[in-house]
Amino acid sequence: MAVHQLVPNFVSGDATGQAAVQFQAILRRLGHYGELFAEEVEPALASWVKPARALRPRKDDWVLYHHGIASPLSGALLHLPCRRGVIYHNVSPARFYEGTPLWEPLVAGRAQLAAMAPHVDLAIGVSEFNSAELIAAGYGNVHTVPLFIEPRRFSEDKADRTAAARLWRPSATLIAVSRVMPHKRFEDVLALHREVLRLRPDARLLIVGGYQPGSAYFRRLWRAAKQIPNVFFLGRLSHAQLVSAYRTASVFVSMSEHEGFGLPLLEAMAADLPVLAFAAAAVPETLGGSGVAFDEKRFAFLAELVDELNESAALRQAVLKGERRRMRELSSEVSTARMAGALGPSTLKKQRESKQRRRPRVAIVVQRYGEVTGGAEKHAEEIAHRMAEHWNLTVLTSCAKDHLTWANEFPAGESRDGSIRVLRFPTVRGREMRRFNALSRELYSSAQDRVREEQWIWEQGPQLPQLLRHLSESGDRYDGFVFFTYLYLPTAWGLPLVAKRALLVPTAHDEPALKFEAYADALALPRVLMCNTPEEHELIHARFPNHARSRVVGVGVESHRTSPARFRQKHAIERAYLLYVGRVEQGKGVPRLLQDHASMLRRDSHAPDLVLAGDASMEVGGEGVHYLGRISEQDKFDAMAGALAVVIPSRFESLSLVALESFAHRTPVLVNGRSAVLTGQVRRSGAGFVYFDRRSFAEGVREIAAARRQLGRKAAAFARKHRWPRVVHAYKQEMRRILETSG
Repeated sequence: MAVHQLVPNFVSGDATGQAAVQFQAILRRLGHYGELFAEEVEPALASWVKPARALRPRKDDWVLYHHGIASPLSGALLHLPCRRGVIYHNVSPARFYEGTPLWEPLVAGRAQLAAMAPHVDLAIGVSEFNSAELIAAGYGNVHTVPLFIEPRRFSEDKADRTAAARLWRPSATLIAVSRVMPHKRFEDVLALHREVLRLRPDARLLIVGGYQPGSAYFRRLWRAAKQIPNVFFLGRLSHAQLVSAYRTASVFVSMSEHEGFGLPLLEAMAADLPVLAFAAAAVPETLGGSGVAFDEKRFAFLAELVDELNESAALRQAVLKGERRRMRELSSEVSTARMAGALGPSTLKKQRESKQRRRPRVAIVVQRYGEVTGGAEKHAEEIAHRMAEHWNLTVLTSCAKDHLTWANEFPAGESRDGSIRVLRFPTVRGREMRRFNALSRELYSSAQDRVREEQWIWEQGPQLPQLLRHLSESGDRYDGFVFFTYLYLPTAWGLPLVAKRALLVPTAHDEPALKFEAYADALALPRVLMCNTPEEHELIHARFPNHARSRVVGVGVESHRTSPARFRQKHAIERAYLLYVGRVEQGKGVPRLLQDHASMLRRDSHAPDLVLAGDASMEVGGEGVHYLGRISEQDKFDAMAGALAVVIPSRFESLSLVALESFAHRTPVLVNGRSAVLTGQVRRSGAGFVYFDRRSFAEGVREIAAARRQLGRKAAAFARKHRWPRVVHAYKQEMRRILETSG
């Protein structure tokens, strides 16, 4: 059973789209896969949010429609052969628009809402106020699922520093945030500001929000504002700019006379800003006794209250204390529980009967599997082969070989890897790296809202809707799951579907995407995080302090019989050499490695050559450089045993399996000192050197050459501490805990 959502318009910054994405996150927690559909979609989001005409629900699926004023989707919903629900955010009251072109659509919108009542199975109000309106409109099965925000998104570190510096002034600053529409009563906000100016001549008013192009109301408001000092229209802001605006203001004010919920009230509270709001419609319910609510617009009195909130630290702290309490009450956990109640017992997962089986059925979920050089995918393959002796194992993965394009190369469906069942799902759309890199540069530069982060996860891919549906609808066929890599979509969106039976091998490293709050569920919901190094655990704890229980497990390594001479003869390598093994690409630091090696060779003609092995997505060449492409495992071990050192230039590592394999073959490593993980591995083993620039790179090579034998002994001793039996025991132990507590 899927739970899809249908939205009239989906554009960045729109509250309805934001609510749909938030609801999608809590539906995943309940184990429900679903997609987003919209009548009109912003072009940048069109690959993720599908057109409404593409919606083809199954009979037992749910479609939840976010009601829009006079939208044709209301009629379309009633013709869908599935279970139907309406999510009501409220229609703006028509009385504020009488005499304008919007008046008739608003009246029609209310009539349309009532006409749908007999034909839907479920109605959801985002507040008790909205739910009462639904009941009055004739709906029977009505539930309240409150909207929520993620408070961490409004913390001080999420503010745009440039915007904050531009906006900050040592004066009383009112802020009003909303779409500029008649029922929001911005003229009353101006009236309050005029009274505040009598007490504080340097006071300012910031108005944040978009407006309808050509709006007569906005033109009137603009003309009125020009007659009052220190009024600033900031328009629609990015998320980081909005956080800056909240955090440079001193009081949030709302004069709206018809709020169905009022998300900006919560945003202001999350930003530690006292809220002053007219107690109309759902506002008292949203505030829940926090903030300052008033039921009479006595502007002179309210101006004195604004003055007190700026002057009295005790009063301000008392208000903020109440708002923090309210933020804890309006949490995503509360909304998740309410949504579970709304969808009802028919959505509960079946009890599994697998506890008594001797060999548990376990699925490994990983973005690629087979014919992969190094990385998390190789780690997953190693774990799969080891655990296949103890579990009935299925690998759920894509049809891709290339992580840059996700092109479907393996056939979809079932295949075998020895005793391991491999189930491959096709990607619905390849990754366009130029477009994705542009989006990454934009999003990495500042904090984002959930819509933008989820868009990035979708574009990152691989986009495997059939895999997600399999987890949601067939997840009970498995006793447990092991997910690899927090970063990719199958984990970020798939793990919450089965979190209570999931282990996560996060393979996290210090990269910009780890700052995205959208990864919080993937790191908080599994039963345990199977970290690779102490540094990885510390990094996750610093970024997501509410993460799941964590233990450092790592991976096992073995030594193999090798013949360095065989490798040299096969590949015509005569001189001493440094070895790089892995993906030959910019993201792994290979261009800088080539530059460092070339610089060293120019200064010392006797410096070792550089051998690179692995799939390449870039041009490779230069004096003393040997590019071998993909090589066999035996070739790799022969190469490691004969190398002066294995070089690892990447900054972004959660564990270097290559380093451990190198140690197992008595070969030291030379690693990028800007990686805390690699530096930690060198420090704990004593079997290598770190470098930061060309000079330290060359010095590290000379140091290793002078102490190669002693370093090799230390490498072998360290590798003996990383044996497979210890790793296998950890995975068996954690899966046994799942079996003992699930059912």
